[in-house]
Amino acid sequence: MLDYIFFDTTLSGKFKDHLIKVGIEFTVESDNEFGSVQGEIVAIPDETSERILDELQVLYDKLQDELEHILEANGNGLFMNAAGMQTELKDGTICTLRVKPEIVTRILTVLEFDELQAFIDNIARSVEGLDSGHFCKNIGDKHE
Repeated sequence: MLDYIFFDTTLSGKFKDHLIKVGIEFTVESDNEFGSVQGEIVAIPDETSERILDELQVLYDKLQDELEHILEANGNGLFMNAAGMQTELKDGTICTLRVKPEIVTRILTVLEFDELQAFIDNIARSVEGLDSGHFCKNIGDKHE
């Protein structure tokens, strides 16, 4: 599945309406664990044609621009004030990391959602296994 993440329900609604219009099946995953919208992931099949994917990317970029305008117009305040990225800790506990939606949105202009998730997971592992040694030494020690 290919994921598109939204932090505004109006914008995700526009995206889903377009998917329905062009006949693309999709799933939606929301995380309301903290009582606020933390993000909505709209997933489409991997088999979607390149032509449609290009069209969807143009629409998604346009919607992200709309989100940026909404954030600017509202003093960086949407109906929600946090996005959530989940990661699994060493003990198996699922932890939701709160991130400002505009930060996640900006990151997603250059990374795919799965790349951002891998980055978040890497940070969590690094925090759990703190090593205050020098970076170069740490890398060298792992290769010896």
